[in-house]
Amino acid sequence: MTWPFDPTVYLGLIAMAGGYLLLARHRIESHTAGRSLFFFAGLLIIWLALETPLDRISDDSLQSVHMVQHVLIGFVAPPLLLLGLSSSMARALERLPGLRPLTEPVPAQLLFGTVMLVWHLPVLYDLTLSSEVVHVFEHLTFMAGGVLFWWPVISATSAGARHRMGEAMTVLYLIFGTFPQDTVAVILMFSHAPFYAHYLAVPRLVPWLDPLTDQLLAGVVLMAAGKISFAVAILRIGFAWVSRVRAEDRAAPAGTTLT
Repeated sequence: MTWPFDPTVYLGLIAMAGGYLLLARHRIESHTAGRSLFFFAGLLIIWLALETPLDRISDDSLQSVHMVQHVLIGFVAPPLLLLGLSSSMARALERLPGLRPLTEPVPAQLLFGTVMLVWHLPVLYDLTLSSEVVHVFEHLTFMAGGVLFWWPVISATSAGARHRMGEAMTVLYLIFGTFPQDTVAVILMFSHAPFYAHYLAVPRLVPWLDPLTDQLLAGVVLMAAGKISFAVAILRIGFAWVSRVRAEDRAAPAGTTLT
């Protein structure tokens, strides 16, 4: 239950906060305090996942807690970070070399799905837990993949997309985006043997929680908690669609029918 201290994490968080404030300062006309709250909430989630006892427990004892960490940095923090951007801030970031094509729906979907599936292969998963360098790289790819995945969904970041999705397509995009995590979750939940050798050798923080049950819980965490941000986004899209349709109905002249 000790608290980790990784200077690279703090340097990364400080760099992200500084870059954000610099970007917002030059685009103050489209920046609001509300957006800042979202962005710094995303940074707080990253800190919570990587610089609290959650990190120690996930590495040294429980796979289910490790999956909580993956959910936080891959599914929760990225949309919060993007909600902190205005359209002009997003356009400025898209000028970074190579970023713009990756934010289109198809590449973004494929890249994040690949990140999710590949890092949960037993050989790579165990490697991340034996090599700190590989583990840091894994976390960076989870965060980067999550940002790319959510880029076409958030209204401010998707404003300049070549292929901007409507409400129905965005919902389908989000539903399709759950397939990779569900694939991993189902395998973990219904496997008859532990997948990852690392968790067979670590001390049991909870004595009655054997490695196979812990693996099942990891699958449940990914299946359930991993969908919270998706559910919130789909509900938000649904409410916005209903509000728009009602507004169009009220604005339509009497006797006309909207199709």
